[in-house]
Amino acid sequence: MESDYRLQPIINIAEICARHGVRNAIISPGSRCAPLLIAFTSHTDIKCQSISDERSAGYIAMGIAQATQKTVVLVCTSGTAAANYLPAITEAFYQQIPLLVLTADRPEEWIDQQDGQAIKQQQLFGSFVKKRYQFPVSYEHQDAIWHSERMVNEAMLLAERHVKGPVHINIPIREPFYPQKDSEIRFGNPKIIQESITDLQLQKHDIEKLLSEIAQFKKILIVKGQDQHDEYLSELLNHFNVPVVTDIISNEHLLNEGIKHQDAFLGIDFKGKSDLKPDLLITFGKSVISKQLKLFLRKHKDLIHWHIQPYGEVADTFQSLQRIVRTSPFRFFMYCSEYLSNVSDSFLSKWQKINNLTASFIENYFTQDTFTEFGAIQSFLKEIPEDSVLHLANSMAIRYANFIGLDKDVSVYANRGTSGIDGCLSTAVGHNITNDDLHFVIIGDLAFFYDNNALWNNLPKDNLRILLINNGGGAIFGMIPGPNRSAAYKEFFVTDQNRQAQQIASMHGITYEQVKDKQEFEAVLPTFLDENHKNPMIIELISDEPTAVNTMQHFRSKLGAFLKKSALEQ
Repeated sequence: MESDYRLQPIINIAEICARHGVRNAIISPGSRCAPLLIAFTSHTDIKCQSISDERSAGYIAMGIAQATQKTVVLVCTSGTAAANYLPAITEAFYQQIPLLVLTADRPEEWIDQQDGQAIKQQQLFGSFVKKRYQFPVSYEHQDAIWHSERMVNEAMLLAERHVKGPVHINIPIREPFYPQKDSEIRFGNPKIIQESITDLQLQKHDIEKLLSEIAQFKKILIVKGQDQHDEYLSELLNHFNVPVVTDIISNEHLLNEGIKHQDAFLGIDFKGKSDLKPDLLITFGKSVISKQLKLFLRKHKDLIHWHIQPYGEVADTFQSLQRIVRTSPFRFFMYCSEYLSNVSDSFLSKWQKINNLTASFIENYFTQDTFTEFGAIQSFLKEIPEDSVLHLANSMAIRYANFIGLDKDVSVYANRGTSGIDGCLSTAVGHNITNDDLHFVIIGDLAFFYDNNALWNNLPKDNLRILLINNGGGAIFGMIPGPNRSAAYKEFFVTDQNRQAQQIASMHGITYEQVKDKQEFEAVLPTFLDENHKNPMIIELISDEPTAVNTMQHFRSKLGAFLKKSALEQ
């Protein structure tokens, strides 16, 4: 049998991707995308998964790429199928996660002609992709084939170059787009372009200037944003006499001198709080959860802020950015390690004291008998197994966890590129199929029900555990000033709902337990944590919005009183 030459440039996309190291593709069914679907599912080096819901598919692909740090291919048909990728692509753009997005399209002459699924796709994802490409519609001339192969190579290299991110190739395909009868799918020997990338290194005179400047500062604060754990970098940070502020998504839970409760104590006015102001702020990594940290640092307009990032645009998050150091965080801290290890630890001691006081308050606060969703999350985080993976959905789930913190070797992920609730569960589902580690998800009811199509697929989920906090709506709107003063508060902010997840769990063959008190929760928690329980599991904790709001208000009030009293006693 002969290969279908007419479709060969499209078939070869899969071969180019495989030669660049792609090992996973998420494909949504459709007719116009048939040549792409056939090509990728025929390639023995690429594992393909079928996800019907393109919105969920985008996040699942992002979760796989997040876990593997390798580009994942997305394939869909034309029209609104492609439009459904936009939320996940936006999140991937801001989280710097590599995706190659392949959208099948109608030939250009049929766009806007009231033909099925013929919409404007070339710029569908706007500025949320690193670059967009338009594939040739015909391949009669040899230059068109050269162009198509060059394009796919460029897109693959760009997705993983420097600041990683999504890249889009729009592929118009004429009918007939199914291979001819008895045509064999064979991959050719397409053009492959490789690229060597090295880390940026500062020149000797730059290092000398940097060291002379940093020596002028005694009160230095380091803040690490969202990032993966780096064992070698952590070892350096452990030897510094400098406070290192770490949100839970920084994955620096085990730092000796890590400051992890800043979101709790910086929201309180106490004696000595002004002493926590640094002269020099050094940041690296991506987004920061802690609103109170951002407000605290933004208040000090005379702050000097250096950000360490080898490539890409840098955000002025704290409104005091004065220097961008173009090297890796590890190299930067290696250059400065001698000074940061020997600088006076008096400033560190001030941060440690308030952080340790807050930690002791939190530990004692949750020993009381009253059972709340906040307390359940604290109990779970104390028992979460080492070497597992934790996904935190946006809204209150991630805020609860960030208040409490972790002291275990657990990898934490969250969709904090744009901080939406829309794909939190799908991202976790994509992540959990990459390895056999237990993957835990803490998620609220609105985020869960919004994204429950994450479970509507044939992906393996035996190692997935979901702690669903169901308080009947968006309780976070009762914890921030403003919404509860509106007549629209219950219906349009909180979005009151009385749904529960038991039928969803049953439909997908998921072990389900509903709990309403401490005894019920403690009874089912061992099974939830057991890696030998070979079935996905949901614990649905039934709470209510007033209790959740009152608990957080009570927590903040008691912490404030404790810190003020402790500060006066010093």
